[in-house]
Amino acid sequence: MIDKYNLPKEELLSLLMEESKLAPQHQLPGEEIEGVNVTMQFLRDETGQVRYLPRRKVMGYDLDGVIFSMKKAIECTNQKLGTNLNIETMEAIDYDLIYYATMDEDIQRKIIRESTPNRKMVEDLAEEHLNGAEIVLITARHVSYAKETIESLNRFGIYYDKIYFTEEKLPLIIGLDIDWFYDDKPETIAAIKNHKVRTKAVLVSAPYNRGATDYDYRYKVGLE
Repeated sequence: MIDKYNLPKEELLSLLMEESKLAPQHQLPGEEIEGVNVTMQFLRDETGQVRYLPRRKVMGYDLDGVIFSMKKAIECTNQKLGTNLNIETMEAIDYDLIYYATMDEDIQRKIIRESTPNRKMVEDLAEEHLNGAEIVLITARHVSYAKETIESLNRFGIYYDKIYFTEEKLPLIIGLDIDWFYDDKPETIAAIKNHKVRTKAVLVSAPYNRGATDYDYRYKVGLE
């Protein structure tokens, strides 16, 4: 651990946030979709045949903390900061510490390559796919990590129809007319619910969001 990180959590978070402002930012031209600047969209290959199909149920999922476990990100944070965070006792401030402590590109790629899926969530996603639902993944990961992300999804056999890389999830959720959206961030779920859209806002339960009350449903993956 570097000595400068030996601080109380509140001061440590302020330091990490300040450091993040000094880090180089990657900018890529994006595609405008329903008022959202989406840096890149990946679609699975189609047969090329055009035919009428009834509307499919559209299921939306975040990746980190939803499809994939946070454990590797926690491990990398502890290695960098000398903290002792663990998934069972994480608080909201710990989530922010992890976010800012793992912004380094090498750390991000390591986390993406080595993270493992939340088994219950992946099994339920697979069942939705088998029942005919369209599977849409929306992640706040930067598009520069698209290659590692897609390789990881393929390695674990996680099905999806579309994947988007953007921090502006709400307009995309509205534009894609998603029926159900799963996320572990209370702010994202509250924004969906408070926007009075048809999308059901599902908070994926974790210790760091147990105080949240603004959602349609809670989804338990065994971390509560």
